[in-house]
Amino acid sequence: MDAFIGILTIAWGFFILYSSLFMMKKGDYKSKSPIGVSGYFELESLFRLLSRVPWQLVKVLTVLIGLSFVTFGTILM
Repeated sequence: MDAFIGILTIAWGFFILYSSLFMMKKGDYKSKSPIGVSGYFELESLFRLLSRVPWQLVKVLTVLIGLSFVTFGTILM
């Protein structure tokens, strides 16, 4: 079971890395929706806060999240 979860986590990490490095453009890192529309106020306020920092920093954070998924999946296996 640990190997299965590890493989899924590694695959998810590679998907995050691929999409953040090759698929996402500058405008994708900015939140354009008003706060309170989806009902998840905490996530919307976090995205609004992240949209104030430079997009390069958000891209670095996204890559680090992908690498952490890959690392965690490797540890699980």
